[in-house]
Amino acid sequence: MNDELSEVLQSIHSEALRLETLLADEALILKEAREPERLEALAQQKMDLVQNLELLELRRSQLLSSGNIQDEALWQEALGVLSRCQDMNNQSGASISTQARYGKRALDILGATNNEVPLYSPGGETNSTLGGQRLGKA
Repeated sequence: MNDELSEVLQSIHSEALRLETLLADEALILKEAREPERLEALAQQKMDLVQNLELLELRRSQLLSSGNIQDEALWQEALGVLSRCQDMNNQSGASISTQARYGKRALDILGATNNEVPLYSPGGETNSTLGGQRLGKA
């Protein structure tokens, strides 16, 4: 195995571990249902990590197609971490979906989903004829 392929595999493994830690943080924030701004920052970091992993995988594939041999144990370990990440991400998605349903149900109970709810223009004025959006969808 050449040095560049070894470095790429090591980077994939490291980035996968970073993603796993980030997903654990995300799950904790979702469980506590607090810090929406931190959740947004984590989502951006998650997208950046996934994009970096995709680039690293592309480079790994290029190196392998040129006849290099990879460290199979390290690759399998990285795949294991990424599989756990996928499970954690699916769980976070389910949690977000559940929280959204609870929120919608609460709004339904309060009667906030009827058409008499004022709409808001981009300037913040209330007027149902301005074609703005409901505050919850702004």
